[in-house]
Formats: sequence, C-alpha cells, structure tokens
Amino acid sequence: MTNIIICGIVKNVGNKLINNIRLVKELKTKFNKCKLVIYENNSNDNTKTILKNIENQDNIKVIMENISDEEIKKSSKIWAYTKVTSSDHPCRIEQISNARNKLIEEIKKKDYDEFSVVVMIDLDSNGFNIQGIVNSVKQVEQNEKIVITGNSNPYYDYYALRSKDSNLLGPEIIGEKFWKILYNNIIELDSNSSLREIYSGFNGVGVYHTNVFKKYKYNYIVDDNVKKMYAKMFNDIDNVYNKFKIEISKDCDKFPNGIYDEEIQGYWKNNSGYDKPVVCEHVCLHAALINDGYKIYINPQMLYIR
Repeated sequence: MTNIIICGIVKNVGNKLINNIRLVKELKTKFNKCKLVIYENNSNDNTKTILKNIENQDNIKVIMENISDEEIKKSSKIWAYTKVTSSDHPCRIEQISNARNKLIEEIKKKDYDEFSVVVMIDLDSNGFNIQGIVNSVKQVEQNEKIVITGNSNPYYDYYALRSKDSNLLGPEIIGEKFWKILYNNIIELDSNSSLREIYSGFNGVGVYHTNVFKKYKYNYIVDDNVKKMYAKMFNDIDNVYNKFKIEISKDCDKFPNGIYDEEIQGYWKNNSGYDKPVVCEHVCLHAALINDGYKIYINPQMLYIR
C-alpha cells in the first residue's frame, strides 16, 4: 500500500477544521502510512487552539506562525491597486502561494523520503469523497507524470481552471472580463465519467507525486512557465487567441499599466484589484508541469464540497 502526505494550509477555519481533520483521519486509514502536515498563520479565531490540540498526535506536523503587517508589506511583490481601489492591503494569492511553499519546504526534508504521493487539500471543505482521493492516489503512484485535481457539482474553481473545454482564459490575460464571463463556461462532469484532461485546475484537492515538489513550487506572477503554457493553449485550442484578441491586445481599462508582451502582441494585465498581473498559484505550478511533459486531469469522482 502507498505512503502519502496530506498537506493543507489554514487560516480562520475553526468552524470547519474539526470535521475536516476527522475526514483526514478516515482517509489516512486507507494507506500504509500517512502523514498530515498543516501550515497556519495569523488566525484570530479558534484555529490555533484546535491545531495545538492535535499537533502532538502521531504522524501530524503542525506549523504555526504570526507574521507582522510590517513584515508582510516589506516582503510583498504585489499590492492592492490603491490608486483605483483606495485599498491598502497585500495580495491574497501571493500570501496563499507563500503558505503552500512553506508546506513544500517541510515535505522536502529527508524525514519524508519514504512517502511517494502528496495530497494537497484545502481544509475548509463541507466534505470530500475519500474513495475518489484513494483512486487518484493509485493512478499517480503508477504514473508520476500526471496530476489529478478535484471536481464538484457544479464545478466552481474557475480561477484555477485552464481548459480546452471551457475556452476560459484567466484574468491575467483577459483582465476583468474574466469575472463577467465566468459562469458562461460552466463545466458539469458526470461522476461516472473518466478523467478529463486540462491545463490547470484544483477545486479543493490535488494529487501529486512527491517528485513534483522536489523540483517545483508555487508562484503568483506571470513567469516564463505561464507564458509558455499560454502559447501552448493558443496553439491547441481552435481560434482561442482570435476569440479574445481584442481583450489580449489592449491594456486593462480598470487597472492600467500591465506588462506588454511583444510575443503575444498584448498585455499581461493587472487584475482583481492588484497592481501587477497576479495569477492563481495553481496555474503557475501546473504551467511549469505542463512544460515539463506532465498531464493534468480532473477526476470526476474526486468530489470536494465547497
């Protein structure tokens, strides 16, 4: 049987955390050996108390931090587009990416060498399908060059989704139009159907071979991997570039001063209220994997309830 690591980041999720830990403990019984690793920072509800009560249990590693506002501001690369929004706060996606990378720093240690699969899961769910995760783990163990992500009914995590089927590009390239057309691209997957190939997704849970995190980590900005993945999408999806050409070729009206890219003859757009082109952390990770020959899938049976 497989040895797996279950990883989750949490903040102010006390009202759901106890039930999610119960589900994780049930999931752990399906494997030969299982370690739960949780990273938390700056919670101001009862999350820290709950974590302190479980941190000394077998095969549970809890990392808790308090990071000052000054430290966050000093280290942040993306900030609120204050001139437009009148807000003054860090980028949520940057903070989430940094938190997930704290997990990666932990599981890269030699103490985790005996584990072959990582289940990255959000611990603020209203439930998730244990057998779906078990099936996905088996498939990833057999083929380490695949990643399997979660499903819901209906699918909800479009911010992380880049798919041939939806023709929905991210706000980093079509700007605020993303939020307007979001639910014109609904995906509904029959739970009895087979894996569906995508460029990126998450939907609350992702299953990876541990070798992924020995080489890659999360990001939140338009980097070379994101650019290469989009080039592949433009080639793979009929007329997708032409469909969005106007949006790609002009700067964002609401949050101007994006980054012009000669290759696409368009802008990587400041979006979502931030002063730089922010990208979902899962998209950045999966872009790097796509460019390295990995295949990304949704498992319709791996249901995650938001």
